[in-house]
Amino acid sequence: MVTCCVNKVEPHNRLKLPIMEALPPELLFPILQWAPKEMFNGTIALVCWQWRDVVRSRSMQHFLFSNRFYAYEKKWILPKTLGRHTADIHVLAFGQDGRIYLGSTDCTIRVWSDIDETHPQTLEGHTGGVLALAVGLDGRIYSGSGDKTIRVWSGTDGTHLQTLEGHTQSVLALAVGLDSRIYSGSGDLTIRVWSGTNGTHLQTLNGHTWGVFALAVGHDGRIYSGSWDHTICVWSGTDGTHLQTLTGHTNHVFALAVGQDGRIYSGSWDHTICVWCDIDGTRLQTLKGHTNTVCTIIIGNDDCIYSGSWDGTIRVWSGTDGTHLQTLNRRTNYVRMLAVGQDGRIYSYSGSERAVNIW
Repeated sequence: MVTCCVNKVEPHNRLKLPIMEALPPELLFPILQWAPKEMFNGTIALVCWQWRDVVRSRSMQHFLFSNRFYAYEKKWILPKTLGRHTADIHVLAFGQDGRIYLGSTDCTIRVWSDIDETHPQTLEGHTGGVLALAVGLDGRIYSGSGDKTIRVWSGTDGTHLQTLEGHTQSVLALAVGLDSRIYSGSGDLTIRVWSGTNGTHLQTLNGHTWGVFALAVGHDGRIYSGSWDHTICVWSGTDGTHLQTLTGHTNHVFALAVGQDGRIYSGSWDHTICVWCDIDGTRLQTLKGHTNTVCTIIIGNDDCIYSGSWDGTIRVWSGTDGTHLQTLNRRTNYVRMLAVGQDGRIYSYSGSERAVNIW
């Protein structure tokens, strides 16, 4: 016999709901996590004793008030997958209309809809793998390739608008400055500056002694470039003057990101993430935990720092003090790419699966 109370709830009586009691926590947790948070201290907690206990558990409270990835870490739920690809994906970018652009080693750019998760279009034209992507302030898409060129595409219909030539080696990194200038880093040791209006080559920045693999733009417009020469160069976003060189990594710098507070985060083949002050370039902290190259870093909408590594993991760090919060993914192969969507979801690409996971 099932006994329940409809109009009156006795707080100290355990209601007998056999169906609910039969659910183990690893199934109950994913169900409860989608409920509005304001219901947790009221309606949900009164359903039955088991739901009340789960709601009040340390695990659920941690999920609600500390970090939303607890269930993923425990493998109670799995990330959603955005298709599977026959070729390796190297880079991902979001258009202003929510479209998702995936640069592939098969020389194409796959376009996905963030709304209905369909694949409506493929942009073709490069003769080398697509290694870098950036979205201009006007919505145009810029792609850098192993064919040494940068292609410009319409963010509306994907039409090829222009090809920028000048680099003598692969284009490995792209970034958009605050004044709509386009910055491209290459294996030819240089950073080229292009007009975001007409694609004119404006300037070439020299200073690195090895290829430039990462670019980031600071809140004040400064340009940060990470190189295989183990350093990060800081450049003026106004006239391209070399301002400073940040040293501290003991191996190639592979990833860069700028935090909400202006701090600079750099990932390296030395398995660490260095945190730098954007004012004077002081190294503030070194985040350790990965066991292989840190090849991608992003800043989430929750101000957390997300790092992907060739050790197959995604690590989540506090943007306030650098505390390690969680480890996600735990794949058997490298996490090459991370990106944050307009709705705050985290997108990752693992080389072992050839699929984009949505967290």
